Amino acid sequence: MAQSSAAKLMANQQIQILVPVYNEGENVLELYQGLKQDGVPYDSLNFVYDMDEDTTLPFIQRMREGDERVAALKNEIGPGVVNALQYAFSRSANGPVIVLMGDNSDKLSIVPEMIELWKGGATIVSPSRYMKGGEQHGGGIIKAGLSRLAGTSLKLLGFPTADPTNNFKLYDGAWLREQKIESEGGFEIALELCTKAFEQRKSIVELPTVWRDRTMGESRFKLMKWLPHYLRWYFKCIGLLVKRPFAGKGSE
Repeated sequence: MAQSSAAKLMANQQIQILVPVYNEGENVLELYQGLKQDGVPYDSLNFVYDMDEDTTLPFIQRMREGDERVAALKNEIGPGVVNALQYAFSRSANGPVIVLMGDNSDKLSIVPEMIELWKGGATIVSPSRYMKGGEQHGGGIIKAGLSRLAGTSLKLLGFPTADPTNNFKLYDGAWLREQKIESEGGFEIALELCTKAFEQRKSIVELPTVWRDRTMGESRFKLMKWLPHYLRWYFKCIGLLVKRPFAGKGSE
């Protein structure tokens, strides 16, 4: 029997989940259970950490004992979430790479749909809090307000997603390996990659998500320190949108 087109597409492809962690502790057990409960498929689940003293490691080991797809990946570039993700991205295989946060803020049940959108040709699949059907709960008035303002203003100008700053993303692994990461601050890396995909006329597809602020642990988001880094990519996006006629049709 001939292989289906979906089966051919997934041949030699891996569904990879990356989770940057910093002292998340037992939060990752809740994340793992959520993936199981929502039927999220994956070939590898890599938790990327900076230091051997990270409180998350014993819980990762507990998961590994029952699931050989789970691994702890030590960031060898330098401390910080940008370096952790860059290290993991450079080792990504062909296939979809899904970035999740270890604080259980993301809606895991939409991951299978994200994978289907990737199969349909998307280079980036962007869960959006700011499109119809999306929701955001918590996050602080200033942080949440700036994120919404940035995303919705870009969308009004023709950008393919209203939530490019959300780090819950799916990237095509082959494309991801080719990108030179320039981010220096923190979580602006998602905005950088969306900007580069748009500039390269790659397909960016969004779908609604629900985001809930963490209920356990401490956020390491540094708004004032990272804001200039976000603004760099925000204004680059603005420049691309202004220069490109019919910008909303810019993705392939």
